[in-house]
Amino acid sequence: MKSDTPASGKDDMFTALRPSLHAVAYHMLANTADAEDMVQECFLRWQKTDELQVRSPKAFLTTIVTRLCLKHLESARVQREESVGSAFPEAGEADASDAHAQLADALAEALLVVLKALSPLERAVFLLREVFDCEYSEIALTVDKSEENCRQILRRAREAVANRRPRYEIVPQQEEQIAKKFVQAAADGNWAQLIEVLSDDATLVCDGSNVGLGPTSVQGARLVAELVAGQASRWLGDGASIQVVHFQSHVGVLASRNGVPVSSIFLSTRDGEVRSVRVIACPVRLRSLLIVS
Repeated sequence: MKSDTPASGKDDMFTALRPSLHAVAYHMLANTADAEDMVQECFLRWQKTDELQVRSPKAFLTTIVTRLCLKHLESARVQREESVGSAFPEAGEADASDAHAQLADALAEALLVVLKALSPLERAVFLLREVFDCEYSEIALTVDKSEENCRQILRRAREAVANRRPRYEIVPQQEEQIAKKFVQAAADGNWAQLIEVLSDDATLVCDGSNVGLGPTSVQGARLVAELVAGQASRWLGDGASIQVVHFQSHVGVLASRNGVPVSSIFLSTRDGEVRSVRVIACPVRLRSLLIVS
């Protein structure tokens, strides 16, 4: 049976899912060019598919791109390259105008270094479960293994990741106190206290995932304080548990609700003031942070 859906609608569906598919491929392969090749091959196969016969396009396309990546990783050429290649993956490409990119790239690179400890199959199962939050039934279909086998693979992968996890420097106690003061002022909507803790040229960048305004960037203590005071309820949320986290030279807080991370706010401080605020609300980046922290 042929599809009655216009080709443009089919293309739009793939375009909407493309960022997620690229994320899977890039985390699997640690190489931008190879990830693009896998996504393009996935697109070509999607073009030949009757989407009316596909119950869940996201699950279907994720399965295709994951299997393509597994085949690529298991090829003799790639195995030879990885055996003699660098222990560190290439840095992801980012728009230089995005002030948030530096921290995001650091998160991605740290996770990819950790994933180097895993076999291709372990890497696929670990990513689908821990980063992309897939059900075991979905993972089993994707990698063509039983659910119980997938649980065993994940257990081995978690152990390998725990042994390979990077260790980050301890942030001085003074910076931790500044972070707590900032978060308390934000939670209280205390504009005056926010102004007090922010440097005059402070900047704030948010990935926009839970702001509803798209990626956001402002500069100046007053503008930063206004945005924080207005959005703190979204970023921190009523009833959210707050914990201090450290990532490389950044100190921040992770807000979780019912065990699920909803946002993380990282601060750069100097001379007792907050000079930059970076808010991460993207679910994939948040799960990556939990893995490598």
